[in-house]
Amino acid sequence: MPDQASSPRSLRTRARLFSRDRSGATVIEFAMLALPFFGLVFATLETSLVFLGEVALDHAVEQVGRKIRTGEVAAKKMDEATFKKEICDQVSYLMDCSKLKIDLNTYTSFASIPILTPMKDGDVDSSGFGYKLPAGETITALRVYYKWPIFTDVMRKYLSDTADGSHLLFGMAAFRTEPYTS
Repeated sequence: MPDQASSPRSLRTRARLFSRDRSGATVIEFAMLALPFFGLVFATLETSLVFLGEVALDHAVEQVGRKIRTGEVAAKKMDEATFKKEICDQVSYLMDCSKLKIDLNTYTSFASIPILTPMKDGDVDSSGFGYKLPAGETITALRVYYKWPIFTDVMRKYLSDTADGSHLLFGMAAFRTEPYTS
């Protein structure tokens, strides 16, 4: 007696049943779309975090810059560590404060304030940074830099601007201080 499982009719029947079976189609479709979908989700999250970091740093620089402009920092005779803590208190929920690089200096004119980021070997060159409390009616600039880590390899290619693959966040406030005596 011929084997029923290998008969041509039985093979055609199995093939027809298999072609109608859609139970694995969803799994295959998900597998094909999962990588681009999760890539898009991670890219959105990474970009959002960088933007959040930029906004937080800008806000901190603006708030502390106002304290400099009005003479509050000079009146308290803040040393550099206390001043750095003023900025850190506003961004510590997002950033490692030990990585903040701060430059507070006075200038003879607004045109003499450096607008380019001092870079050396793909990193911020803070050798020229200083901490000088301004007097009243002095042109002053507060510049703060932070290297934000990029976690996803794909986004590192697009967001990285330092040698170690981080994104450099930068906040600046330039102003003439109000007339006060220090």
